[in-house]
Amino acid sequence: MRTAAASIATTTWLMMAILLLTGSSTKAEEEEGLIEKTVVKVTNGLKVQLTAHCKSKDDDLGEKVLTTDGFFSWKFYPNVLPTTLYFCSFEWDGSGGKKSFNIYVESRDDERCTHCQWTIYEKGPCLYDGGTKVYDICYPFDS
Repeated sequence: MRTAAASIATTTWLMMAILLLTGSSTKAEEEEGLIEKTVVKVTNGLKVQLTAHCKSKDDDLGEKVLTTDGFFSWKFYPNVLPTTLYFCSFEWDGSGGKKSFNIYVESRDDERCTHCQWTIYEKGPCLYDGGTKVYDICYPFDS
């Protein structure tokens, strides 16, 4: 039969393990460069002005109006568990309404890029491939 002290010790150990697995980075780790921020860059590859609005569950990056070849970018620390998600809506003259796309999905993109460079085309967004040196990882819009 377990004692109350053993039960408390086990519970404490489990709580510490959970905190280590799900906790965020410390300020010291960030300052020492042990954890790298991810950068997402979105470029307008259309021949017309593009309006983009990107956000996550926690951060609304606001609406951006981009001329042809114009871009914007942001940096963030991905979650320890692969749950970070940024999604964008895009609209331009002739688009027939807003198009949406999950621009950063940690489970999809974490191994692929820490500087994720997207160009938006009429058919959908294309990600820069460091191996081929071109924007050839293309997806259709979600809607």
